[in-house]
Amino acid sequence: MELYESGKTVFTRKELAMYAKKKDQSRSEASLDFEIDLVTVNSNSKEKYRDPEKLFLYRIDRGRYTLYNPEIHGPIDEHVYGTLSVRRDFVNEIARELENRGYKIEARHPGKLLAPDIIAKLGNEKVSIWIIDPVQEPANQLKNLAYIIGSILLSRGYSKHIVIVPQKLLSRIPATTRDLFGSLNIRFMVLREERKYSISA
Repeated sequence: MELYESGKTVFTRKELAMYAKKKDQSRSEASLDFEIDLVTVNSNSKEKYRDPEKLFLYRIDRGRYTLYNPEIHGPIDEHVYGTLSVRRDFVNEIARELENRGYKIEARHPGKLLAPDIIAKLGNEKVSIWIIDPVQEPANQLKNLAYIIGSILLSRGYSKHIVIVPQKLLSRIPATTRDLFGSLNIRFMVLREERKYSISA
């Protein structure tokens, strides 16, 4: 960030907005203000990004920011993933996306250990839906994937299972392994983050 490279380590909200405006004259002050909340690790905004690669600011106090440093400010998942209410909002957002795709949501269990985040119906099929949060460290994502697969193998009463994962995690799963999971009615969908989350097969 050029502001940081100029020697400044603390920025006001106004400075951040002015810098962004120089880069893109078409942006309104309101949209830039909103964008600052989206990229701030400890923002109170429910719209805040969850992808660690998109979170780079840390709010020191009202209207004052610095670049986020996990060694100083603590692990990113403490800020983004730390509360059940945040997880619930996240799962509800995914549920709305699934409803737009024709799924009928029967139950939601955000944060419940070894249980699907969402239970849904698609036609006559009962589907368990599991979500791996992109804000978690990659090692924790892999560990959660292992728990999810184990839970799926022990579960009964579902026609199929959908595991929604970040793109980077999916790319680490070999195609032969995905084919094997497919034979067990386990399907992967990719979680993509822009202003809102969306999923794709």
